[in-house]
Order: sequence, then structure tokens, then C-alpha cells
Amino acid sequence: MTTKSYFFNINELNNEEQKKFDSVYNDLKSRHQSYLEFKHGLQLKNKLDDDEEENEWRFELYRFLRARKWNTTHTIKSILEMIQWRIDNRVDLILEDQSAKYRMELYQKMAPSTYHGHTKAHLPLYIEKTGQIDVDEMLNKFTNDEFIQCHIYWLEYNCQLAREHGRQFGEHIESIACIYDLNGMKMDVRKLLNPGKQCLYIDDNYYPERLGQLIVLNPPTIFPALWNLVKHFIDPVTKKKIMILKKGNETATTLLQYIDSDQLPSDYGGSCQSCATSPDCIPIHNQTNK
Repeated sequence: MTTKSYFFNINELNNEEQKKFDSVYNDLKSRHQSYLEFKHGLQLKNKLDDDEEENEWRFELYRFLRARKWNTTHTIKSILEMIQWRIDNRVDLILEDQSAKYRMELYQKMAPSTYHGHTKAHLPLYIEKTGQIDVDEMLNKFTNDEFIQCHIYWLEYNCQLAREHGRQFGEHIESIACIYDLNGMKMDVRKLLNPGKQCLYIDDNYYPERLGQLIVLNPPTIFPALWNLVKHFIDPVTKKKIMILKKGNETATTLLQYIDSDQLPSDYGGSCQSCATSPDCIPIHNQTNK
């Protein structure tokens, strides 16, 4: 699509894409309707707007079609699996689940992070000081399932935030931008490889095309070895969205090409003054008792 209209416009697709979109839309129409009825039955605190749900559904089909290289058979199969996964795991309720919210708050203390404004393209911006994670503490506090639940919560929150930014800026926004600062990372992060692989599987299969940009900062000397462990599990399209910036004066210059100064913490060359804790926009909490 060439514009950023808030509403889906099929006329922005070429003729062949329109045919494939219509084919998928019509084939899944009854399944989507039954899923929508299921969501209404959940009695969510934030009431569903059927017109907005329809608009989001059309964009979702478009995302899956792009991710599945416009293969309609693969797209239909993937979407049916995604819907069933959401029903089986009651994903639509996760943002209202107090235990999941508590775990996410605990995770954010162990992995210092924040949502910090938006990029110049209006994508919500998530910044994490990944290199400061106490790996053993995290494995001690979370089971594998709880770790995965935190990731799903994070993904659902990202989707919600993208919608809110879309309303704010009057355009459709479906992805987010992430900055991962690896300063201080050690090889023990390999212990998170297995749950990390599960997270990547969920990303690729149930949330395709949700990542707009990923910037990796301050890669340590061990980074090439870590990258070799995970790169085989990352979708090729996703790989193209990843930018790796080493320490140096050019880091801030590059970040400011994509993010306005007032949306960027001073740690990374920005001038944010709006955070309650600024200039320390991403406080590093003391670890909980072991």
C-alpha cells in the first residue's frame, strides 16, 4: 500500500493482489464471524467496535498475505491456526489478566525497559537494556510457560498501542520499533535460547509483520557467537528490519535519523524531558531477593 490511511483500501492493491485478498477474505468470512462472536462473549472491559474490528481484520489478512508471499493456501491455513491458538490460549483476555500483568511488571524490572514515545514514522518505540538482564534471576523467577506468557502479553500490548497511535495520528499503524541495548551482556544469556526460540515461533506464526524496525545497540564481543545461534530461527524478512550499531559517535546520529530528539533518551543522544525520571528514562531497578 502506498498511503497510510487509517482505513483499509483494497484499491491500493494491484489486480492480482486484490483477487487473492478477496479469495482469502471470502473463504474465512464465516470463521472470522464466529471468532468475533467468541470475543463478544468474553465480556472484555474495552468493548469491541465492530467497524474497527472489521478494519483491523482486513489489515490482518493483508499482513498474513504479505508474510506468506501471497500464497492463499498457506495464508488461510496460517490464519485458521492463529485464530484457534488465540481461542485455546484465551489470548484476548491476557491484558486483563492481573497475574499476567504482575509478571510483566516483574519482567520489566529484571529487563529494564520502557515504551518511549514514537519514531518519525509514528511507530511506538520500545527500548530495553537487554544487556542488564540477570539471567539466573529471571530463570529463577519465571517458569518457561510464564516467560512465554510475558512475551504474549508484550505482543498484545504492542498491538493495542499501535492501534492507539493510529487513532492519534489518523493513519493505520500496525507495527512497533524496538531498541535493544546489549551493553553488559554475557554468555549466560544462552540459557534463554530455548524460550527465545519459542517466542520467535509465536512472532512468525501468530503476529507476522508486527515488527517495523529493530535496532541493536552496543553489541559485545560475544555478539557474533550469539547471533550465529539465533539467526537461523529469524524470518528473512525480519532480518532485513534489523540494524546493528556499534559503540561510537555515529550511533546517536543514526538513531536521530529515525527518531526525533525529544522522543529519545539522553543515554542515546536524545533530549527527552517528558519522563518522570528523566534524564534517567530507563531506571535500572535493584534485583529482587534471590
